[in-house]
Amino acid sequence: MRPTETFIALIRTVTADNASDMVERMRALAALADRTGAESAAMRRHLEALAFRLEGNDHLGTAADIYDLIGSLVPDNRERWTRAAAIARLRDLCGRGRFDEASAYAARLRAESEVPALIQDGVTTLLRLGWAHECRNEPGPCLQCYRLAYELNGGDAGVTTEDGDRLSSKVKNLRRLRLDALLEAGRFDEAIVLHAQTRHVTGSGPLSVYDMVSVKALAAAGGARYTEIRPARRIAAPELRFWEPPPTLRSEAGGLDMPAQYLAFLDGCRAFPRSNVVVAGDKLVYDLAVHPRRRDVLLQDGLNPDQIMTAAFGATRALVEVPEDAHAVEAGLMMFGLQSRNYGHWFCEFVPRMLAYNDPRCPDGIPLCIDDHMPDSHEEILRLLDTRERSVLKLPPKPVEFGLLGMAPVPAFFPFDMKPGLPFYDTVWPAYIFAAVRERILERARERGILSDRTDRRLFISRKAFTQRALLNEAEIAESLRPLGFEVIYPETMSFLEQVDAFHSAALVVGSSSSALSNALFCRPGCRILGLIHEELAFNFRGYTSYIEAGGARILFLRGRTLHRPGVHAFHVSYTVDPRKVVAAVAALENEVASGTPAGFTLSDADSPPIRVPDDDALRSPAGAEPVRVDSERLAHLTTLAVGPNAGPNQGLCALEAVAYLAGEPHSDQPACVSPSIAAFIRAWSDGLPQAERDGLILPLVPRLVGTNGSEALERRRIALVADWLVRSHVPAWFRLAKLNVEADELADQAELTDVADLASLCDHLKRARKRAAVANLTLRQTGSAVRAAAWDATQQAAWITVRDALEEAGPPILAAGWDAAYAAAYAATRAYGKAPLEPTQRMLQQSALALVERLIDARDPDPAGSDAPAVPAPAHPGAELRP
Repeated sequence: MRPTETFIALIRTVTADNASDMVERMRALAALADRTGAESAAMRRHLEALAFRLEGNDHLGTAADIYDLIGSLVPDNRERWTRAAAIARLRDLCGRGRFDEASAYAARLRAESEVPALIQDGVTTLLRLGWAHECRNEPGPCLQCYRLAYELNGGDAGVTTEDGDRLSSKVKNLRRLRLDALLEAGRFDEAIVLHAQTRHVTGSGPLSVYDMVSVKALAAAGGARYTEIRPARRIAAPELRFWEPPPTLRSEAGGLDMPAQYLAFLDGCRAFPRSNVVVAGDKLVYDLAVHPRRRDVLLQDGLNPDQIMTAAFGATRALVEVPEDAHAVEAGLMMFGLQSRNYGHWFCEFVPRMLAYNDPRCPDGIPLCIDDHMPDSHEEILRLLDTRERSVLKLPPKPVEFGLLGMAPVPAFFPFDMKPGLPFYDTVWPAYIFAAVRERILERARERGILSDRTDRRLFISRKAFTQRALLNEAEIAESLRPLGFEVIYPETMSFLEQVDAFHSAALVVGSSSSALSNALFCRPGCRILGLIHEELAFNFRGYTSYIEAGGARILFLRGRTLHRPGVHAFHVSYTVDPRKVVAAVAALENEVASGTPAGFTLSDADSPPIRVPDDDALRSPAGAEPVRVDSERLAHLTTLAVGPNAGPNQGLCALEAVAYLAGEPHSDQPACVSPSIAAFIRAWSDGLPQAERDGLILPLVPRLVGTNGSEALERRRIALVADWLVRSHVPAWFRLAKLNVEADELADQAELTDVADLASLCDHLKRARKRAAVANLTLRQTGSAVRAAAWDATQQAAWITVRDALEEAGPPILAAGWDAAYAAAYAATRAYGKAPLEPTQRMLQQSALALVERLIDARDPDPAGSDAPAVPAPAHPGAELRP
């Protein structure tokens, strides 16, 4: 029998069970074959067919052996079969989850291969495998495939993933997801193995497991010396004041039980500048990490790009990378940590520690240790507060072995952020702590002759040097205030003591609610502060009030209009404020000082949040019609909203039925006094929300919907605003989450739509956006219910229902553009799913939609009297304050 006949016989008998043995037998026959003649060519053809069949049956390892065998038969074309074998073997090892073997194989390929195309083919294969796992929301194998691609490629050079990310970025992000999931499940050993596999990509050191303890618990176990400086105590809740009737805040009110203030010393511990983490033996010492609210807190320590260590926190234990190149410091007092460079964090979290370090029970001669990237003003504050003339040691970003480390706490529970789905925690600061800080700094300023005798200055605090939380019409406001005797100051050009003097000499201060306004702590008692801020209702109003009013000043908040920018944290969005309202609020504060009549409205956490009602219960109807009034008695009984429609009030009222009820119209979910476009939006949005969110978001809007019906032109304008929100806010928000930032900017930077017909100019943009966001060839049905529920939630559905008829009337191209926007958002959410949580984007868009509804309500027909003033509702009158 000729060799080719034997080959054919063997090939016909190859099965999954005997494939390995058959390959060895065929390899022996191939060694006897003439490698240049027709016999060898026939063998190659039969082997190629066999390898194709094996690949089709997922026997990739055996197929790789066959390709190697073919390469030995055809030396002139060996490169082709070597490449095919490498691809099949990588697919086999990754498909079976044998990633350690795959890593060794990739290392061998990189070391031995002289064919660049083989490396390129292997990297391309691994990228495709990684992307397929990513689209299926399989972060574990996805991470491993991207890691192998990084190793085989020798780094990031010349390679990006399907969605344009660097391999190292993908590995770092996916690694974080997996570590968090493993820690949540208590699988610490697996987390350490994962870190060992990937740390060369991120440049990290080895990980160790630590039990988390508080300073007090460590001291109780004999691991620290602990002295209580001030006992725990309960404080009063701050009274918040707003220029307009108070909104329903969406933050969690900070607790009023202040922790004990202590001074503690640890022997022989390791700390990390720019981090709050301290390691002592097998313990991680971190008060916040073991707080009773720990399960709600999103700990950010060990994640920031400028930090030298990485950490992942479980319920009771943590994984910490401990770099080995530590330098020794004999003794130090801890004034370094997470966010120490930020002025607001510095003053609230770090500065109060000096009260403990100035206590007589704190030994002399121990230097104050700070981060070396702090601005000079931070060190200036330290020297003012220090009563011992200690030296200041600036720590570079390098681990420190302390022979002795002194520690003091943050004066209140202050989580950096809460976990997705939970409201922002608005910390209340203890006045007795910050009053002591204030008095010490003012005392030192007097000693230096810094404080002037003036008490009548009027200050407008500029924020033009900053891009976050920018007051975009600052110049206009400054011009409105100059005739009232205000001077503009620029804090970034002043020393700390110059700012203290300026605020201490002021009778009235107007400024953006930002870090610079923190120095209002040094105002004299009785000074009035007008804090300007955007529309975000989860802002830290309680934090600002409790901190600033510790010195005796009083703050009144004036909310402006947010300029939404997808991807920007809601705290830091830019905004505008109507200068006329600023001037009016200043006049009210002047009157408050002169007559004692309080300005604005108060909101206490003990009260139910009042619902805003326009001027004297009267709202305008269409031109020429009599004003429609809100029935105050009925409003007092309106405390919750139901899903509609309902047969009668006794079965509950949906949002629109509640409007009819307040306006005295017959029971209906289509009241005549409400704008049809606003009604469509509210009806869909309210019914699609959970009960708590329905009452929190929609109920306060109900009385303001009365009298919004207007002209046909006004309706077209309102529908255009909704279409504009879908295109320039909703879609870009999901694109930013999916890291499609260029496409997001392209849409967000388009001119605002003033009519639905304007969508014609965006048809090509939206079509490209939809194609760019598409994942492989997934249909919307295949994206998954979780993704669709996020991208097409009640907010998006409300907007879509509002504009759908107008899109259809505008013609097929306009309707297609609308569908492109909807699908683009869903596809972008699919890209992000599994790599980043979807809930924060949903919440951000919910707040954005609320601001949109505010704009729809504010939009009005021109005043029939011919006034040139903008058509916006009049400010609410104090007498209209009503509570449900």
